Amino acid sequence: MKRSTSENIWLVIKYVLLIGFTILCIYPLVWLFLSSFKTNAELYTNTWGLPEQWSMTNYVNAVVKGGVFRYFGNSVIIAVSAVLVTVILATMASYAIARMHWKLANLTHSIFLLGMMIPIYALVIPLFSIFKGMGLLDTHLAVIIPQIAVGFPMAIFIICGFMRSIPTELEEAAIIDGCTVFQCFFKIILPIAKSSVVTVAVVQFINVWNDLLLPRIFLTDSSKMTLPVGLTNFQAMYSTDYVGMIAAVIITIIPSVVVYILLHKQIMEGMVAGAVKG
Repeated sequence: MKRSTSENIWLVIKYVLLIGFTILCIYPLVWLFLSSFKTNAELYTNTWGLPEQWSMTNYVNAVVKGGVFRYFGNSVIIAVSAVLVTVILATMASYAIARMHWKLANLTHSIFLLGMMIPIYALVIPLFSIFKGMGLLDTHLAVIIPQIAVGFPMAIFIICGFMRSIPTELEEAAIIDGCTVFQCFFKIILPIAKSSVVTVAVVQFINVWNDLLLPRIFLTDSSKMTLPVGLTNFQAMYSTDYVGMIAAVIITIIPSVVVYILLHKQIMEGMVAGAVKG
């Protein structure tokens, strides 16, 4: 079918806008990557050009002097712990809310979703007082627990929406064949809801990995700080090692970019299913 002139013009405009938006998203990453090979002097004199000499000195300084690998390990511990606990609890809670018939299911779902309306900034002072009384300040748990609580409502929202779209006939047939509730959950519902679970895991991982607020407030020991907080070590009282910081930023964003590239299809499937079908 031949397109009209107006349709062709609109198609060209659409692609131009999409290409422009793609460039706006990708160029900052390209600029960071190129700048990480420059010296501080070259960063000011040749801001937008290619490096005159490609050197790994900034990455070496970021690892040796900046201690990026130590912060990297702390970020991995906190992010992986928060993701695992959030996914496990949210998946089981969503199954109970979406697939089991009990009077308070909808009310429980609404209470969980209320958590999405509470900003993390409103919880900082109460959490600080609670953790201080419990002796959890300056520990990884002081960061992991709030991250789980903050990510839980969003996880319930996505996974519940997906599980409600699964036909009940699958469970009914499984129960007739002798499956228990746990077998239905692990062998039938969980494999089908894999895309929504992956979505929650990736979104939670990126949020926790990039978080600066909670580690900055609850952690004071430099050996326990995460990557976003560790980047501030490149700032001295009278000078800042900008290129060293940029190299550390590149190391910081690599896990988030890699995870998203590998799992972006599952993320889109899970978000669409959770937001529309639910």
